[in-house]
Parts: sequence; structure tokens; C-alpha cells
Amino acid sequence: MKIGLLGGSFNPVHNGHIELAQAALDSFSLDKILFLPSGNHPLKKQSDILPVEIRYDLTKKAIASYSNFEISRLDMATTEPSYTKLLIMRINKEFSNNEFYFIAGSDIISELHKWYDYKWVLNNIKIIIAHRPDIDRSTWNDLEYIDKLHFLEMDPIDISSTMIRKLIVQNKNISALVPANIEEDLITLYSR
Repeated sequence: MKIGLLGGSFNPVHNGHIELAQAALDSFSLDKILFLPSGNHPLKKQSDILPVEIRYDLTKKAIASYSNFEISRLDMATTEPSYTKLLIMRINKEFSNNEFYFIAGSDIISELHKWYDYKWVLNNIKIIIAHRPDIDRSTWNDLEYIDKLHFLEMDPIDISSTMIRKLIVQNKNISALVPANIEEDLITLYSR
């Protein structure tokens, strides 16, 4: 089975995450997408992040109507930083004999060398990069690992979790940015 892995803080999950998951599923003929809310992301500030259990519940609710989407707690179980290598090791143990594809945005390309044991990661999992057509890929040609990445061409998704949190605080409409079934929950949680 070909399984796409979409990890992140999902603070909050939004339509961009779902569009990215669906595009990867379709373009790479994946069997399913596993959403992996992170417990303690090593490259993100933790100050304005909801508790992981709440983010898990919101993500589960947001993807409930998608038959090829599932959610997992495998990246939540630790209080240690959530390194991709350790996550892949846990996933291989939990879902042995499958082929995995780590899905990420093009913003990680210049950061990949900062990941814990990134060379091991590149040798043990396929990485799908959602590439925005307006970004010139030639600037990455000199990166030692560029040939290890698989590019997913897709239209830009102009949505971010930060933008959604700011709009909620400003009491502005977020209905086009988030799944309808979690909109009220998000307004309640982030307007505090």
C-alpha cells in the first residue's frame, strides 16, 4: 500500500491541508493519506499552539468525510521534539510492508538540511514537495538532495494557520478557509 504522510501542527487544520492531501493522493496514486498532528515540533514556537489532543480532534473531524484520509497519534506520543526520522521509524514499525511518501510544502526545501539526520530521512522515505508554479525551481539545483525530492505541481494555496488565527481574533470570516464542520469550533477556540 502507498501511504502519504501529512504531518504538521494543524494549528488549525484548514482547506489548504485538505487540498494538498487530495492532490498528492491523486497525482501519486496513493492509497491513503495519514494525517499526523505533531506533539512538539522542533522548528516551531510553541506559544500560541492549542493542546495536541484538541488539534487531533479538530483534524479528525475535518477529514471525516474523506474515505482515503485517516488520522494517527504516532507523532503525538512524545514530549520530546518530533523529529521526522523518529516518526518514520515509528510508522515503519506500526505499518510495516508499506511504501511511504512524506508530503510537505516547498518551504522545507531550504530547511531540509537542518532536520535531524536528514540524510537518513532522504534514504528511507520518498518526499513529495508541493511546488508552487510561481517559484523558480532552478534556485534549488545546487542542493545535494534535490534529486531525492518528488515534485507535485499545484496551484498556490493562499491559506495559512497563522492567517486563520489572526482573522478569528479580528472577528473576520473564515468560512472559505476551513472545513465547514469545524468553523464554529475554531472560532470558539481561537477567539479567546
